[in-house]
Amino acid sequence: MVARFVSGAHRRSARGGEGGGAAYVGGAPLPPRLDEIPRKPLCMLQGYGGQHHSCGDLYTPASVEELRVLFGMARRTGRRITFRAGAQSFDGQALNDDLVISMTGFTSIEIDEEGAQMTVGAGTPWGAIARELAARGFVPYTVVSTSHATAGGTVSGDCLSRFSGIGGKEGHYVERLTLLTLDGQLLSLSRDEPTSALFHAVIGGLGYLGAVLDVTYRIARVAPAGTPIRVVTQATRCGSLDELAAMLVPRAEQLLPSEGGSAVEDGWVPEALYSIAFHTLAGSKSMVLRSRYVAGTSHELRPLLNHRRGYPLRVPIEWLMRTSVVSQGVWTIIDRFVFDVSRPNVDELMGFLFFMDGNVLANRIGQALGAPMITVQQTFMIPYDPGAPEDSLRRLVDFINRIHEIATRDGTPPLLLDVLHIQGDRFLLSANYGADGFAVTVAFAGSDEDSVCRIRLRLTELSAHTLELGGRVYLVKNVHATAEHLQAMYAHALPEFVRLKELVDPDGLLRNEFLERVFPAHFRPAPRLART
Repeated sequence: MVARFVSGAHRRSARGGEGGGAAYVGGAPLPPRLDEIPRKPLCMLQGYGGQHHSCGDLYTPASVEELRVLFGMARRTGRRITFRAGAQSFDGQALNDDLVISMTGFTSIEIDEEGAQMTVGAGTPWGAIARELAARGFVPYTVVSTSHATAGGTVSGDCLSRFSGIGGKEGHYVERLTLLTLDGQLLSLSRDEPTSALFHAVIGGLGYLGAVLDVTYRIARVAPAGTPIRVVTQATRCGSLDELAAMLVPRAEQLLPSEGGSAVEDGWVPEALYSIAFHTLAGSKSMVLRSRYVAGTSHELRPLLNHRRGYPLRVPIEWLMRTSVVSQGVWTIIDRFVFDVSRPNVDELMGFLFFMDGNVLANRIGQALGAPMITVQQTFMIPYDPGAPEDSLRRLVDFINRIHEIATRDGTPPLLLDVLHIQGDRFLLSANYGADGFAVTVAFAGSDEDSVCRIRLRLTELSAHTLELGGRVYLVKNVHATAEHLQAMYAHALPEFVRLKELVDPDGLLRNEFLERVFPAHFRPAPRLART
């Protein structure tokens, strides 16, 4: 059984030219005109973190034909293109002062229940996807923590989530994707030859190789159709960082065998294994959490505080926690009176999956009121060698201790630190290319340019230490590191990625301000002509 849902106002089909009242000459539809495509000239855009801004011409096409028209205009005028959709990037991955193409017109959901797969348009928000899946008893194997992010955006980052601690990152579950190249070709990419190389570059390639139109994922059935899905979470307090590190390594039987492996055949069900560490007035605390899906309502709801998206005090709490001392006070209250590890928490599915929606709302309201809502998040991948687990765990503990040392140097601890284990993969710009590791994410709030500058310097120091440990900086969130250190971290992938970039975009029409900034030796900003 295949169910198909399409949302949004499509002027033409994303797969062809039918509909939209197009005129025909000699049996062929006339191509759309440039002035028919919705445009916001010189539109102010920014990333989620509030640090990066741009002012570009924003177009919102809704068909392949309209995308081809925009690509043709770029070739004629020398303008450079960046793709955008959910506006959830922390850094400059989706910003450009020239031509920005929003993919929000490509919204569709097709669910193949028998095959346990779905195909979704690149601009489809994950909130809409999760709701359609849940109604049929399915969930994504891994999904980012805000409902506003889109499939095209997250696949372009090969994103991780709390379920990645056992199941790996998003790319593990992609079966196929459709790419529109700058010369107008439609390519169907998969991990099988002959498209495997491009498939492994586009996933995690941050939109630098073409327009992703749709993505086909494997999905997991966790309940009968029409049955509510809840999530049960058991937290365990850790007495030391050594204990935390050891508890994060999943058992071999919990892991998906390999990228692209059949979870249905193996009887594998996604389960989350992750940790959090925070600073209270009494010092640093940490805990490891395990979450699993349950079908039905036999478990009474007992949601975690940060999973209550509609909680009236959520926005003011988020604002208060942006100040270091207040943050420690709030965490002290939460630690003493909210976290009860003696019994499990039970969340509704959407509240658990998209707990960051409360942060997104707080940011939007704060920005509308003119408050400096600057968020800095950076993720470091510290290598884990299954053949030498004790040495690997010592490296992780050493790195977390270094975070604490640097943070206490100027009295500004991170708002939150979380750690999870990630399996290695083969995606070129993945921080886990060819190696398992621990993803260590550090979040800070900046109140002014001085505080943001201190945070940048601190993160750059941690990036240098990551390289010393043989690790890499994750390219999807903020990245503060020297170009030399990043070059060393990704030396294995950059030559091949550049080769593929030149193959599919020989004129260099696609721009990624982020990649061109962090890898200046490989991706030099090209001069562009004046806007027309």
